[in-house]
Amino acid sequence: MRQITYILNFLILTSCGQSYSDKNSIKETSADTETFKLEAQNETPKQELEQNSTEQTQYNNQDLSYEFKDATIFKLTDTITADFNGDGNADQAIFRKINETSGIIITHGETNQEIKIGFGEAFAHLTEFNWVDYWGLIIDSESYEILIEDAEIIGDREVKLDNPSIVVRKEDVGGGLITFKSGRYVWIHQSD
Repeated sequence: MRQITYILNFLILTSCGQSYSDKNSIKETSADTETFKLEAQNETPKQELEQNSTEQTQYNNQDLSYEFKDATIFKLTDTITADFNGDGNADQAIFRKINETSGIIITHGETNQEIKIGFGEAFAHLTEFNWVDYWGLIIDSESYEILIEDAEIIGDREVKLDNPSIVVRKEDVGGGLITFKSGRYVWIHQSD
């Protein structure tokens, strides 16, 4: 009888665990389903957009489809990988909240140089990114910038994007792009 009890306990304990490869495939699957690629085309109706994410993320992607041709939305906990500085090497961007402030850390692939944007330091008119609801990657070659003078919107202009850019947004408010131009990262304002 004691042997049967040991065998049953052993079977129960081993059947509850997951192998290392099972855990990895679960992580990969959840990462694939929580972000998705959106390529807006005039002939593609909104109903045909991929619907494998939360309702909020779907709304954000549909919202960006009116502004960008090639946009991918990510969770704030995801790492974005692209050649942000145009040197031919993959760079990585992470969004971090540290104590009372937040920002973006971009690590250049070739040099491992870390560029910190925000975290209490001035970047255009911003010092932190606590307001951000979602972020993403823009591959478009051009976009727009809202021009503001003396706290008033005076118009907008077309802006050429030389490299993939990071979009940061607050729901129903807007945000902007972080892009690499003339040897440094710059802010392109895109909200009222």
